[in-house]
Amino acid sequence: MPRRSPPRELLAVIAALVRRDPRWLIVVVLVAMVLLYLDRRQAPRDLGPAPEPPGEGYLFCSWNVENLFDDADDPRNHDPLDAWFAADPEALRLKLDLLAETLIPLDGGRGPDVLALIEVENRRAVELLLGALNARLPTEWHYTRIVHDDNISGRRIEPALITRLPVDDRSTLVVDDRRMIRARLVVDDRPLDVIVAHWTSRVTDREGPKRLAYARAMYDTYLGIERNTDGLADVLLCGDFNDGPDDESVRLGLRATGDRPAVSSSAGGGQPRLYNLMAGRDPEDFGTYRYRGRWQILDHLVASPGLLDPDGWAILPDSLRVVSTIDIRDSRDGPLRFGNPDNQNPRGPSDHFAVTVRLRPPGSAGQGQGQGQEAGGVVLPE
Repeated sequence: MPRRSPPRELLAVIAALVRRDPRWLIVVVLVAMVLLYLDRRQAPRDLGPAPEPPGEGYLFCSWNVENLFDDADDPRNHDPLDAWFAADPEALRLKLDLLAETLIPLDGGRGPDVLALIEVENRRAVELLLGALNARLPTEWHYTRIVHDDNISGRRIEPALITRLPVDDRSTLVVDDRRMIRARLVVDDRPLDVIVAHWTSRVTDREGPKRLAYARAMYDTYLGIERNTDGLADVLLCGDFNDGPDDESVRLGLRATGDRPAVSSSAGGGQPRLYNLMAGRDPEDFGTYRYRGRWQILDHLVASPGLLDPDGWAILPDSLRVVSTIDIRDSRDGPLRFGNPDNQNPRGPSDHFAVTVRLRPPGSAGQGQGQGQEAGGVVLPE
């Protein structure tokens, strides 16, 4: 669309103001710069092509990768695990190998198309994992984009995202200096917003007020996207919430439920409900973390109402899986953790299991399928 020139009347007013007081010229220039900046941020951009999705849709994976630190000892970070990986490159290499060997077999050997990560130290740690993944993939399936922003709060264990889909980096946002990041993926000019978060641990927040604050901040971030979208926004919220589907933070703070009709009927309202794919699941089948012999669902996938309608992106709840293959289980069938330098047990990739789900991009055949809760709790390489 051609740009329209400012009307002559406006130009005449500006000229008169400048003649009266030349300082008005500074004001006009500053306003013009701000308007130009905002115009460029809002203008559509060519973000490059997206790879063709498999017939079932793109595979989305969320995983707490348990203390993925980089290969440099950061003097600002006093975590002993940071110093360990910096001093022991073999330990770091083993950690990266175990993560990559768990991820790559997913989806017929191409790995997930979108990988949301929890517990990475910094961008360098994400780059190291991306390199380990790409070393095992043909060029056409390489991961090409990282979404991450340094956050020095807490233990420096941050969220991030790796993908082979186009990313609009203008929309990357760290929420309120929390361990929470928003990314925008774009396929066929239709955005999918992903909010990845790591809520406060139960060790330091026994009663849960900090997790409730995280939930509310996450919901407010979603609501901001919804209110600035024509129609319904397609938003996927995920991460390690350190609370279960029935806890107050998830039910009330995040307004997440397993009642799909209630979510759909709330669409377009002032406080829409969100659809928690993990709600109503048996922890024995869908547990992602095991503590003192008890399975817990701490890692969540939560969909906005827009992902449940036939327009735009669609999530397929029936495709929900927990990645819990036998090779990453410990002797008690829990996640085989990587541990610390003193850990004498066989090392595994993480103390959490990953969760995956299929996403159909706009215009895909069979959109809106996958309504029930028939998914299994174990995913096997195809």
